[in-house]
Amino acid sequence: MTVTEPRLASPAATNPALVRRAGWKPAAIVLLVAVVAWAIALPTLHDAPWHLFGLIPAASPLFPISIALVTIAFCVAIACGATRTAGVALVATVLMMRLPTAVSTDAPLYSWTFKHFGPIDYIQRFGSVDVTADIYHNWPGAFSLIAWINTITGSETIVIAQWFAVGAQLAFTGAVFFLARTYGYSAATALVAAFGAHLVNWVGQDYLSPQAIGFALGIVVIALVLASTRTRAASWVAVPIFTAIVVTHQLTPYWLLAAILLLTLLGRVRPRYVVAVFAAIAIGYLLLHFEVVMKFGDLINLDFLSNILTPSARNEVLGAPSIGQVMNSWIARGITGLVWVSAGAVVVVHLIRHRDTWRDIAVPAVVAFSPGLILLGQGYGGEAMFRVFLYSIPGCMLILAPVLTRMLTGGLALGRRATQVAATAVLTVVALGSIQTSYGGWFANLVTPESVRLTTQVLTEEDPSTLTIGVAPGAPGRIVAEYVDFVRANQLFDSGIDMWLTSWPGWEDEEFADPRRVKRLTDSLVWEQRPALVVITEQMRAYSAYYGTLPDGALERFQGFLDDDSRWDLVYESDETLVYRLDLTLRADSAGQD
Repeated sequence: MTVTEPRLASPAATNPALVRRAGWKPAAIVLLVAVVAWAIALPTLHDAPWHLFGLIPAASPLFPISIALVTIAFCVAIACGATRTAGVALVATVLMMRLPTAVSTDAPLYSWTFKHFGPIDYIQRFGSVDVTADIYHNWPGAFSLIAWINTITGSETIVIAQWFAVGAQLAFTGAVFFLARTYGYSAATALVAAFGAHLVNWVGQDYLSPQAIGFALGIVVIALVLASTRTRAASWVAVPIFTAIVVTHQLTPYWLLAAILLLTLLGRVRPRYVVAVFAAIAIGYLLLHFEVVMKFGDLINLDFLSNILTPSARNEVLGAPSIGQVMNSWIARGITGLVWVSAGAVVVVHLIRHRDTWRDIAVPAVVAFSPGLILLGQGYGGEAMFRVFLYSIPGCMLILAPVLTRMLTGGLALGRRATQVAATAVLTVVALGSIQTSYGGWFANLVTPESVRLTTQVLTEEDPSTLTIGVAPGAPGRIVAEYVDFVRANQLFDSGIDMWLTSWPGWEDEEFADPRRVKRLTDSLVWEQRPALVVITEQMRAYSAYYGTLPDGALERFQGFLDDDSRWDLVYESDETLVYRLDLTLRADSAGQD
């Protein structure tokens, strides 16, 4: 692929210090020390005791120290012109920050990871989709890919999910590097762009999901579109990749379409009419599934204030989150603000100083800030702001990478050593903030093999009309193809055990101070002859403590109500999990009797 001409001055073209090899040994030594420290700390992560502030303070202090050192190693390598060493440091940083999700857990992280297992299992077992089941079956691209991989390799979805975050983050950083190189940046500047993108990505989109696959492919599409001014075929190469994204994720292709349209108006897409091809594919597929979109969610939400609110922000106002969760949320906001404000400042300065070349900065600005258009029409289940920041990262790094590279190589007019130290310090602080944010909710999101087994057992052995009740998020759902039977029995069924009680209308602020309300619920279920299970996992307790979904003591009171009502039988008990089954043969007046 022929790369385009650089649109922002690449430091390699103006600063001979970058190409003058000052020696790779200092960076390599720091990198080696970082890897050794990380290797010593790694065994402490798996069995780290519960901590309100997450994994970082619970594990060996060598873990965050190793992350700081590997960041410094990368900066030293760039400063010394040791590009290959910088590349090794980049890969090492990704592995050191993401491998704990694979090697320090007994099951894939996050209970919501497992809701993607069911569609994959369904496709693999039946060779088709059930478009009446849910929205996932109507956007089956990623699920079909994983099912195909399982079929031809004999692997299992849970194994792929266990290692997926590592591969997804490597793909993400690789895609950003490709974007920067395609845009015309030197190898060193492209490495800085990829490194910065990795560091600031606290969003945690890299679990097994359609979005993780679609986002990485989306960056490649942007890169190919930008290359089309020199190689027109690049746009046509992007078309099938874009098509794969359209059938994979509900949001990513429409951000890409908006960005490509704006880039076309700036004259950076050839041929110009290719944007119509992208539009026909994206809009056409949406229209074919319009009824499904309207059934499972609002297509358009023009309430901007509602769209920008995240679950964390709502929880801080309406709930009682822990100090650990509040701190991690503010760290994430700090990183987000730093990236956006810095990128915006560079754009403004460029426009003031170089008005005649405004298009040069407009192109990366479009890539960076076009995701904000999402907020004008979608809340995406309260997560739109997360997606806006995630999608903005590649463009922001296109804007910031040249400046950071010049700072690290001493190419600015200011004091060389001072700017090098400042840039290294900022990147190190961001790296530490990023891992704290990423791993702050570690214990709230730690899924156990036992909960995976129990959920599978519920979906494969219980009557599909069974109501599975949890008290907080904290157990996997939709894990096997049989979840479709539960959907057919109850169209409101979404994620099995993750249908927690306090998300029901009227139960949001329930403190379980009065047993009569739980008794009335039980009476109603018995009267309806509705099979029901209550599942309480250790993860639910940790999730509630971290996010404050239940007041102190509420879960214990709820458990006590069940123990006191003879209609609820404790059918499974372990150190991690309790399962109660409703006995439909007992009347209300038998509650509490032996």
